[in-house]
Amino acid sequence: MKNYELVIERRQPTCGGQSPVKCEIRTVATDDPVAYVRKLEPHGELNTETLENGDLCVEHTDPRGFNVKYIFTEE
Repeated sequence: MKNYELVIERRQPTCGGQSPVKCEIRTVATDDPVAYVRKLEPHGELNTETLENGDLCVEHTDPRGFNVKYIFTEE
């Protein structure tokens, strides 16, 4: 398994002056980052993109229209 630093960016509606983006950082071990995200987000659409720096970005859009980006950086 490969080890990744995972940055999770959750977009939410602005409310009460809070930031519209919540970020979380985790260290994860997986052979398949897309399957890892699918386990966390069983419903909705997943789109993948390899960023210029080589990171893998998996973006999830749920049926309610909320977006979550999972950015995997191999350690």
